[in-house]
Amino acid sequence: MERDWRVGHQGRDQMYYEELRDGVWERIDVDGEMLMGRAHHVIYFATPERWREYPRWASTRRDEIIARISSEFREPDYEYFGARAGGAIAPGPVEPNVSPPASRATTTAPPPAGQRALLVAVLLLFAVAGAMGWLVTRGVVRGETFYPSKRAYLRRAVSREQEPGMFWVSISVYAVIGAGTLTLGVLGVRARHR
Repeated sequence: MERDWRVGHQGRDQMYYEELRDGVWERIDVDGEMLMGRAHHVIYFATPERWREYPRWASTRRDEIIARISSEFREPDYEYFGARAGGAIAPGPVEPNVSPPASRATTTAPPPAGQRALLVAVLLLFAVAGAMGWLVTRGVVRGETFYPSKRAYLRRAVSREQEPGMFWVSISVYAVIGAGTLTLGVLGVRARHR
């Protein structure tokens, strides 16, 4: 059974909590900060006074929402400042002076569908990177590659011995395409795990 709430990251530091209300995802932003220690994020929960300024649907449900966020963003990977589920004050620095988040209605697709599309894109990027790596390796080993051109009638074999300049330009084009798609694929994998 699918839940009617979800949490996630937005950018490097920001997090969010969303609820499905009347067919629309309503959101409150949760302040956070990326860390370099054992915990990779700290979450700053608003004080009870500031929480009352949140949108009506969230303003009286502080403990419940904090408990949900804490159940997904667990210690030791996350630290909490400002309050824990149940309303206890957590030790640490004073909560940042940030205005309360505005509620936003979003019509984004549920995360699993987006995750599948991202997985397909990442697999395609890795396939292109692999093909380019194969072309570069094969070309260097055999001393011959193909001239990279959009037009079929311009594509031809380029020999390292006969045309060294064109050979290395062709190999470089394939290497740059391969490195670029590999980088995008790795970034896609990192985005999928966030």
